[in-house]
Amino acid sequence: MKEALGGISLFQIVIIFILLFTAVMCLTLNHAKAFGVKDEIINIIETDSLESSNSVSSHIDSRTSQSIADLLGDAGYRITGRCPNNDWVGYDRNGNVTSNNNAAFCIKSTDVAEAYYDDASSRCRSNCTSIAGDYPDMYYYEVVLFYQLDIPIIGGVFNFRIYGSTKVLFG
Repeated sequence: MKEALGGISLFQIVIIFILLFTAVMCLTLNHAKAFGVKDEIINIIETDSLESSNSVSSHIDSRTSQSIADLLGDAGYRITGRCPNNDWVGYDRNGNVTSNNNAAFCIKSTDVAEAYYDDASSRCRSNCTSIAGDYPDMYYYEVVLFYQLDIPIIGGVFNFRIYGSTKVLFG
């Protein structure tokens, strides 16, 4: 009887290690997939911004969001999450703007020219002038995607975020 109880506890330890190993592998695969999709989204935003008549804006257009939605469908990306705060715009898997609580990806644009203008006017004394129109339209976009710890039997346990940003785009 003593050997039977020892065998059961050893079997339980082996099962626990197998589940932990599976969880780490699932997390690694989901992270790699989210990282690749994030890089492709950044490439799509940069390419579409350069091709669209040299104008950048504080939001992505419907053609860009549809290209991103097609990428998500092709990659089989299905994870949703919550955007960091209200400055971010959440999109669903179809490329439509959605609530920030259930978004497939989130995008935030930052006006770099405005930051330059604020910095120049704060450094400017009485002997210089700086006008907001002195700088071209400059934006960069930040992207957030989600991945999760998805254990085969248990399901999705934790949601994680992965961040990325484009280079500065001039208009």
